[in-house]
Amino acid sequence: MLAMGDKFTSEMFKRMDRTEITAVSRAMVDLDTVPQETVEEVVRDYHKALVTGQDMIQGGGDAVKRLLTKNLDPETAKYIMDALNLDHGPAPFRELGNVSPRILSQILRNEHPQTLALILGHLHPDQAAELLQNLPSGVRPEILMRLARLEAVPEDTLMEVDKVLQSQLIAMGGKEGKKVGGVQAVAEILNAVDRATEEEVLSEIEEESAQMAEEIRNLMFVFDDIKGLDDRHIRELLKEISNEDLTMALKGASEDLQEKFFSNLSERAATMIREDLEIMGPVRLSDVEGAQQSIVKTVRRLEVENRIQISRGSGDVFV
Repeated sequence: MLAMGDKFTSEMFKRMDRTEITAVSRAMVDLDTVPQETVEEVVRDYHKALVTGQDMIQGGGDAVKRLLTKNLDPETAKYIMDALNLDHGPAPFRELGNVSPRILSQILRNEHPQTLALILGHLHPDQAAELLQNLPSGVRPEILMRLARLEAVPEDTLMEVDKVLQSQLIAMGGKEGKKVGGVQAVAEILNAVDRATEEEVLSEIEEESAQMAEEIRNLMFVFDDIKGLDDRHIRELLKEISNEDLTMALKGASEDLQEKFFSNLSERAATMIREDLEIMGPVRLSDVEGAQQSIVKTVRRLEVENRIQISRGSGDVFV
């Protein structure tokens, strides 16, 4: 394509999808200087293959997907592609992970809350939390309530919304429903926002649906909940966090929670942190909440790694 020039390349790109254009463009970036004789040889060989009808067999995931979808029923094709870890097709909203939440919030500011809920459910909880904080405060509870109620969404609907959204992101140069929402998604997002946003959103959701607010709270884990961990899990947590983060996080924490940590530290370490807390002057609330949120994220990571257990709500029974 480089040898054929801009006009030819432009026409080729019109006939390719985004993943193909990206792959070819990446190969162009990686290409070193090629001698003229090599260029001529490649073009000549390719032209000969086209003229003579020489067969060119191409394998790979895309070729297998084409064969499966063309020759099998959708359910069987999906089963085999899942077993082979092949993507079923382009994932909706994949490119949004590279967009600044601030910029994304500007683009989405006038979207319907249902559309915002749909998009929010596809983002990583941390990015969804940042996006939520950049949206108008009045619309945030409605978005999360819609997300909590969201269940299966037809794949073609997702792709259509993604197509419209991508047109606004120029700078970023049998179909089954996909589970993108639910109360768990809301809880994960609220775990990642600042405390003021969390309390504001939950209180407004509670006014509309006390049951939904309770379900969300049961799935959330906040810094103060650490005092519910047993001593063995507290010691496991202490291996993963620094004394600096712990000292900042304990600034203003309840006496019970402070004592929970101190009783699982060595006498020397506990004494040092107590002294640091006593001499520490006023600190920004955002710094304290940032340290607490960092520790909460560590707790949730350790839970995923099965190194600690968190009791959620009243449904967990341990024997």
